Amino acid sequence: MEAEKWNRALVYGLGISGKAAARLLRTRAVAVVGVDRRAAEDLDLGDLADDPGVELHLGREPDVLPAGIDAIVISPGVPPGQPLLQAARRAHLPVVAEVELASWYLNGPVVGITGSNGKSTTTALTGELLRASGFDVEVCGNIGVPLSACVDGKAGRVFVTELSSFQLEGIDQLRPRAAGLLNLAADHLDWHAGREAYFAAKKALFRNQTADDSAVLNADDPRVAALTVEAHRRVFSRKAAVEDGCYVEGDTVVEVAPDEAPRALFSRDDLALEGEHNLENAMAAALLSRAMGADGSAFPAALTRFRGLPHRVEQVGDRRGVKWIDDSKATNFAATLRSLEGLPDNRVHLILGGRNKGGDPAALAQVAGRKVKRVYLVGEAAEGFGRVLSDIVPCERAGGLSQAVDSAGRRAVEGDVVLLSPACASFDQYGSFSERGDHFQQLVGALNG
Repeated sequence: MEAEKWNRALVYGLGISGKAAARLLRTRAVAVVGVDRRAAEDLDLGDLADDPGVELHLGREPDVLPAGIDAIVISPGVPPGQPLLQAARRAHLPVVAEVELASWYLNGPVVGITGSNGKSTTTALTGELLRASGFDVEVCGNIGVPLSACVDGKAGRVFVTELSSFQLEGIDQLRPRAAGLLNLAADHLDWHAGREAYFAAKKALFRNQTADDSAVLNADDPRVAALTVEAHRRVFSRKAAVEDGCYVEGDTVVEVAPDEAPRALFSRDDLALEGEHNLENAMAAALLSRAMGADGSAFPAALTRFRGLPHRVEQVGDRRGVKWIDDSKATNFAATLRSLEGLPDNRVHLILGGRNKGGDPAALAQVAGRKVKRVYLVGEAAEGFGRVLSDIVPCERAGGLSQAVDSAGRRAVEGDVVLLSPACASFDQYGSFSERGDHFQQLVGALNG
């Protein structure tokens, strides 16, 4: 592994992933130069602040590469075009993602999961199915616990890892034993150099797989279904029978494989999570778990126990017959569309907006016209959404989430649904989607009735 040759590495970005990478490097006797544009008081550096083997550059990016750097490890939140990274590439220095660094030290197989939507739920579900099947599992990656923080521990663990496009841009040798691509929709176009660059980053998950590995793909997404892989290809479909993978027959998810008899994996009734998108997530999780050797007998009970993750189509209140749903994690148009599809026609009060990541608001128009009763627009993207949607559904400009919740609370009647599903990033007003969702839940909790 390359890091064995490193004496001094620069870690760019000292958030949760960067700090985990820095600590991993220090345990391997690699000196660390930590860089972050945030000031020291805005970072919780803990032991790194007092480590003589860590040199910190905080508050701004250095004008030139510090001396003696052998490689750069980047956190997921660092834009790939930063001048320091460009200088490193010109100097032919390795520039790798935190997950790539961690993968060199793992003592067990990786299950890698990516896609535009559903990654976190599918990652958590896969972890639950494998645990229920007797496996020792670490659920990590973009879901919250950095892969680097899980390296040291008992051998033989399965590392079920959510991987974002940002992380996948910086992989080189990472090779998942089982890898899943759930779907592809335009996302993070404000970051990647266009749609094709974003899709290419997602597809990189399969780059190092061989015929001994498994690739789990969504047969209902044409862009995913068209992907060519070297690994054993298994697909899932809600819409049609497949030859190798699983599909829905009535209310049962059936697994099939060449030269094997079909077998029932689980039924719709086993799944505690609502929505067709969560059925897809469960099918992907089941195939990934089967690829790791789970026999499937524990799947129905595990799916029944799993209640979902916060801020993902999470019902957080019922006031006078009005359901309030927190879907703050919906940060692109495809995610909001998936959430709307599971709700009744013409009964949804939709809170929409934030920082647009580069998609086209027109993507919402057709479904909004069928599902949405009224739209409450917040954040930087409010004006753009209003131009597109105001001729289709009544729209009102809210100064922020508080005003939107107050107005929706006054207008919604029994049988309606108030849905926070912004289709945008939160960073114009909040530090994260979870902070935005927490605020929404606090506002709902304060409503009368």
